Amino acid sequence: MIAAARRWMKAGAARLLNTALPPTRHAPVVIGYHRVVEDFDQAAETSIPSMLVSAARLEEHLDWIGRRYRFVNLEELGSMIEAGERPERPVAAVTFDDGYRDFYEIALPLLRRKGIPAAVFAISGHVGTTKVQACDRIYLLLKRRVARGLSDQDPYEGMRRCITTMSLMELEEHIASLVAEDSIADELYRPFYSLTWDQLAAAHREGVTVGSHTRSHAVMTLESRPRLLSEARESRYELEHFLNSEIRHFAYPNGSFDAPAVDAVAASGYRFAYTTCSHRYPEHPLLTIPRTLLWQNSSLDAHRAFSGAVLNCQIQGAFGFAAACPPHGQQLERWA
Repeated sequence: MIAAARRWMKAGAARLLNTALPPTRHAPVVIGYHRVVEDFDQAAETSIPSMLVSAARLEEHLDWIGRRYRFVNLEELGSMIEAGERPERPVAAVTFDDGYRDFYEIALPLLRRKGIPAAVFAISGHVGTTKVQACDRIYLLLKRRVARGLSDQDPYEGMRRCITTMSLMELEEHIASLVAEDSIADELYRPFYSLTWDQLAAAHREGVTVGSHTRSHAVMTLESRPRLLSEARESRYELEHFLNSEIRHFAYPNGSFDAPAVDAVAASGYRFAYTTCSHRYPEHPLLTIPRTLLWQNSSLDAHRAFSGAVLNCQIQGAFGFAAACPPHGQQLERWA
């Protein structure tokens, strides 16, 4: 009932705001996705729903965005931002986080068919392995506990609380305790596998921009300074070494950053970095470029049908969902 009321309010607000939010040529748009699947409902049985988009819904998004924006890759977008250019037609860049294998298997053929450039932010320590992100493992373990009557905790809320308060080491300890009580067969983790190195290299040869998402998906506001530098620097080195290409782009895991995180990214040699937070770091504005994350239901109206008005409001940030990260004593500016 509450969810339905929220959908009606959101759709109504989108209709009112939409005419006042035309695309602006002054603000390049960066869109982000995570996993791309064929069947959203089936994948959502075991996966975090807000990290999923079906191939059909992704195509709807891209078609709508493409009618209003010119798609550019991150290199062109970065050059525009550096130069302070104001393109005649608004521009948008499409990115995919985490480097899931379905990017290569499902998203890339769609992007190739439509001639749309894209970027993938890879977790270098997961590429070519069967490692699974902590958020995916915790969510699946918590959801299994609910299904078996061992807990009544909402799996999503439980997962969010863990990844926003625990360091990576603490997360691994928590996962080990959950597994000790009720383990999960390795086969259930297969959909969460990362790209192989051959897949990443093939995508790169096709023109996909490869960026870093750290070495092990550590949320950088929760780690020590030495760990921050290690995560950013080693990931860049590993990706550059294998691809024989400079890695200039970085995306903060969980979208959040603070001053020590930005300083570590700067010290590691990245030129551009992307966040979902609503503030910037004034000393390194190119390392806190705002980004909008989308998923299967982020563009639905009150009738659960695709709505360009709702999508436009999401892209323009009209709903105000972007959160401000803890500033940790550093002066941070609001994104204007």
